[in-house]
Amino acid sequence: MNLQKYILDNKEEYYQLAIEYYYNIDEDHRNDLSQIVLKSISVLVVHEFIPTPCIEIKIELQHQNEQKGISTYYLYVNEEKEFIDEFLIDNN
Repeated sequence: MNLQKYILDNKEEYYQLAIEYYYNIDEDHRNDLSQIVLKSISVLVVHEFIPTPCIEIKIELQHQNEQKGISTYYLYVNEEKEFIDEFLIDNN
């Protein structure tokens, strides 16, 4: 099966996976969240410090009062949706 088509057909599962992983690491901002914005899903072929090929899932967390981004979360998984790495970047 074509990986890009599979990701497109199952994008909700990939985003849900990223949200679950995010909730496991960031308790500091959880009470401030009003919205999780689904940003992108990418297939990485070459990357300097992430094992490739892999899938990058990006979500943005927005503040409940100001509707601005609190942080951006990146989850990296392999084709079997197994964890490779993650990054949480604080936007403040």
